[in-house]
Amino acid sequence: MTEGAFVLDSDEIRGDAPWTGCTLWGILCVSEQLVLGAHREPSQSWDRDYDHFLLPLLDAKEPCYILYRLDSQNAQGYEWIFISWSPDQSPVRQKMLYAATRATVKKEFGGGHVKDELFGTMEARDSEDICLQGYQRHVTSCSAPAPLTAAERELQQIKINEVRRAAEDRVVRVSHSTLLHCVTACDLLVFDEHRRAERPAGRVKVRLPQLSNSPSHRSGDFGVKTEISVESKHQTLQGLAFPLQEGARHALQQLTQRRINYIQLRLDTERETIELVHTNPTEVSDLPRRIPTDTPRYHFFVYKHSHEGDYLESIVFIYSMPGYSCSIKERMLYSSCKSRLLDEVERDYHLEVAKKMEIDTGEELTEELLYEEIHPKQHAFKQAFAKPRGPAGKRGNKRIIKGPGENGEEN
Repeated sequence: MTEGAFVLDSDEIRGDAPWTGCTLWGILCVSEQLVLGAHREPSQSWDRDYDHFLLPLLDAKEPCYILYRLDSQNAQGYEWIFISWSPDQSPVRQKMLYAATRATVKKEFGGGHVKDELFGTMEARDSEDICLQGYQRHVTSCSAPAPLTAAERELQQIKINEVRRAAEDRVVRVSHSTLLHCVTACDLLVFDEHRRAERPAGRVKVRLPQLSNSPSHRSGDFGVKTEISVESKHQTLQGLAFPLQEGARHALQQLTQRRINYIQLRLDTERETIELVHTNPTEVSDLPRRIPTDTPRYHFFVYKHSHEGDYLESIVFIYSMPGYSCSIKERMLYSSCKSRLLDEVERDYHLEVAKKMEIDTGEELTEELLYEEIHPKQHAFKQAFAKPRGPAGKRGNKRIIKGPGENGEEN
């Protein structure tokens, strides 16, 4: 940078010099003073003038500061790029001098004007560090999101999958048998419960309007009103009740008569019914193969075994839910219909369910697991802690009353 040098004071650096309309300043450190080595006036847009103005000023053996003005503005005026050029071949003393004065130059110029800072060290004039392409890569990298760890990426993918499934399952269905709304599921369970149960007199009153195609009904506002008084009590929800299809009812009757030993049921979410999948003869060793790996199911199994010399046939209810591979809608419906299905089976078909189990995979079902679930081990009696005996030998007789003279009294 060999152009005419002008010594800069603080006012000139702040922008009061006659060349403040320039788009480029080249500042040098000469005799411990900041000197203006070069300046350029804009001719085109900043990106077209960038390489043409900046690259010829770079010297392979002389550091310098370069301030380049952008076309964008902020509240304080034009925005600038502050470039520190310190080539590898420059003297060490020069490098240290420029490193020590960089903060001062930026402060005197005005940190609010500086939008970005670049550092260049390569000798080639078309340096990839501070050329136009290098600056554009710098801007892209600054705007990119921060790098994530493996655990953070996995958690982010789980959230994305949950949001995608929730968007797919956003369904509003209104029918005479069931009211299902993914957003107001709790309100609809209250509606379904009070529609089937008898209303406790003087405690909770629910007024159900006649459904229509009005905008309020289509948007999910069903007009359910509840009167709560001092004597109101919490009502326990029993879940949704899907009707059993003819095949499922017939299979439960055969299970009552012990003509079959296994039933698998599924929910038809479109028709809102419980349907029979199959009743294939099943042994304990066959149970893991009966559990689907991609969809939830209800299972009734007759577990034949002996306990304390007695032959028993215990009915085990198994609710299989293969983790988060199922949609939110399926998980909600299967969980809500489970208790009502068991109530109907025990009430209408007089089947006594000995154990209710919930599993993720069929690998958990073994002979030992079923036996321990139906006949849990009783806690053995724990003997009280026995105080250990004292050391052997005589330690003298125990004294309750102190002898004469022990309190300093004379006989």
